[in-house]
Amino acid sequence: MDGRISGLEFEKEFEKAEFRIIDLETTGLSPKKDEILSIAIVPMTGWRIRIGDSFYSLIKPEKFNHRSIEYHGICPGDVNNAPSFEKIGRKIHEMLNGKIIVGYATAFDIEFLKRFFRKKLKIKLSLERYADISEIEAWIIRKKGIAISYRLDFDAILKTYGIEPSSRHNALSDAYFTARIFQKQLKKLLEYRATISDLIKIGRRLFIF
Repeated sequence: MDGRISGLEFEKEFEKAEFRIIDLETTGLSPKKDEILSIAIVPMTGWRIRIGDSFYSLIKPEKFNHRSIEYHGICPGDVNNAPSFEKIGRKIHEMLNGKIIVGYATAFDIEFLKRFFRKKLKIKLSLERYADISEIEAWIIRKKGIAISYRLDFDAILKTYGIEPSSRHNALSDAYFTARIFQKQLKKLLEYRATISDLIKIGRRLFIF
């Protein structure tokens, strides 16, 4: 034995990992002042997408920015009868707590959630284990010897994996397509013998191995 982890051991580690793929639609791009309009959470155990256990909800905001309609198509009438964040926050916390969070522009979504949990529920949300599919894809490209220093567009990543979305800019559909991308990325990470710890570092642009 030379102390190296076998391919089977890498596979077993990923098989047991609990991921939560998230996506938010918001009234703007400022986590400090804008509102969450909808949230989707798609659970994954290893590379198995558990679409039947997904969670999706519109959220009634305190203020509505009408200019945001052009991005996600959510109108004031859509959220008038939606639950407040206070009503669904415990469910969100239950689904995310202790899990590895994955998304596109994940840090952006996490900052929104941290603020809302702090402001609405007086809960300090700790989501330190997270990864961004854009950073993972950039790492995969660099492993092929190709230099890349820019953020990869979500639609470009979809095209890379031959995924044709039927709809976009809906939190649930975007979370589902993110899960499908991540599913394929996991298989590539296994080929490079990446661990869960490596995945989180890769997904946060902290190191390259």
